[in-house]
Amino acid sequence: MSVVIMDGRVRCVWMTACANIALPTVAELNAGTDLTNYITPDGLDIGMTTGKVNVGNVGSTFTLERVGRRSPSIALTLHHDSPTDTPWALFVYRAVGFFAVRLGIDKATAWTIGQGTGGSTGTVQVYPVECGADAPVKPAPDTAWDFTVDLTIYLDPNTRSVVA
Repeated sequence: MSVVIMDGRVRCVWMTACANIALPTVAELNAGTDLTNYITPDGLDIGMTTGKVNVGNVGSTFTLERVGRRSPSIALTLHHDSPTDTPWALFVYRAVGFFAVRLGIDKATAWTIGQGTGGSTGTVQVYPVECGADAPVKPAPDTAWDFTVDLTIYLDPNTRSVVA
């Protein structure tokens, strides 16, 4: 078994339009703003929790559960840049868009049809999101000027998208 090391194998894009999040096109992804170089090394925080539904009955001697709703969360920590400050301009309160994440393929690799099926084609996730309020990262010695933003997911995301 060959383990994939993630260093250099993450790419993140902000899109203002995506007709089908299950099948984002190469053109849509290329038209987006590549955020890969703005997100801090540990600044991509995507989570997913799953609710539990009690399916036991009065005669049960165990707590019996089935899976319920999924609850995704995304938080980003980004660098300010100069002179344009691209992420600061994009992530304004209540801005909506589509956040796409590709994992497992070198970040410099172009978007191509078929990426996202796993293994050597990586995985692709597309989230319809709305921006929360930004917050500065506490200044400290030997640090960059950064900020954080939470993204809320307002439509069902697709965590197994395939590039079309």
